[in-house]
Amino acid sequence: MNEFRLAHPGDEAELRQLSALPIPGQWLDLSYQRNPNFFQGLSHPNDQVLLGRYQGGPLAAMAVRSLPQLYVAGKPTPMGYLGSLRVDPRHQGRALLFEGFHLLRSLHQDDPAQEYLATVVEGNHLAYQLLVGKARPSWPRFHPAGTLYTLALETFPSRPAALPIRTSRALEFLQEHGPSRNFFPCHTPKSAGETRIWIEHEGVVGAVRDLSACRQTVVDRYRGPLRWLRPLYNLWARWRGRPGLPPRGGQIRGAYLGYWGSDGTRPHAFGGWLQRALQLAHSAGLQWLYLGLLDSDPYLPVGRAFRHRLYRSQLYRVRYQGLPEPLDERPPYLELAWL
Repeated sequence: MNEFRLAHPGDEAELRQLSALPIPGQWLDLSYQRNPNFFQGLSHPNDQVLLGRYQGGPLAAMAVRSLPQLYVAGKPTPMGYLGSLRVDPRHQGRALLFEGFHLLRSLHQDDPAQEYLATVVEGNHLAYQLLVGKARPSWPRFHPAGTLYTLALETFPSRPAALPIRTSRALEFLQEHGPSRNFFPCHTPKSAGETRIWIEHEGVVGAVRDLSACRQTVVDRYRGPLRWLRPLYNLWARWRGRPGLPPRGGQIRGAYLGYWGSDGTRPHAFGGWLQRALQLAHSAGLQWLYLGLLDSDPYLPVGRAFRHRLYRSQLYRVRYQGLPEPLDERPPYLELAWL
């Protein structure tokens, strides 16, 4: 008999194993691991982990349903994030989605959200066809809401590095200015094991969120010429002061930029804040900072002016009934670590 339900602590080892399955790339395969405990890497205390397996077999799929309160048009609104989807490649297909969405619908009916936010990586044509192109009538509707640009920003040294600010000062600032962005979190929950550093610069406040104690990005293997060019690349990177490539099984040292806001549209100040965040992250031993900006965000050109690697995803507003309400002029915000 197939089993689709919410996860419990007894599922921890299997969830950690499924999360770590390598994801193939053009030049390298990455493994997104959740050591030492899968549940410590969740973003919210009340996150729901959905899992599925076929006829007593190993875990076939999982996803996370988060229910944060987000500001929409300046007002706290019950919203949801759908993320952390992992599927064993042996079990991809519509049958898996059918039973998974049946479970999601029952959870939504018991504790509804106005709508959900979800992303699909650019080029994932199978996911697009299953979720959008050929969705079943009983499934929620995925409405396109823009392109998410994920910038993997290279950190760099500085002397002296920026000084962090007190948490109380940061939360006071975000409580006042967070409503100026649609989908900004009303609260700033902290994952178990997270190290958080708050930075302020000329009316911009935000955090470097280091989750490496509970989430790790590990190189599973290199492909093509990188299998033998890596040592040469690392020599060049060391000479140029650039991030190197870890050995197979090594961890990519990165953190998220999150819970950031400003007291108005301040491109120059945002650039200065980014510079200080990158310098401070480098002093903490981090090589990358991950920043998510939508294509409509006025700060996107500022972020792209820094040295980075770019990844695109399609953002969807997911609803069971009706069309999404048009947003007002406030730019949308996404908390990248929640996806």
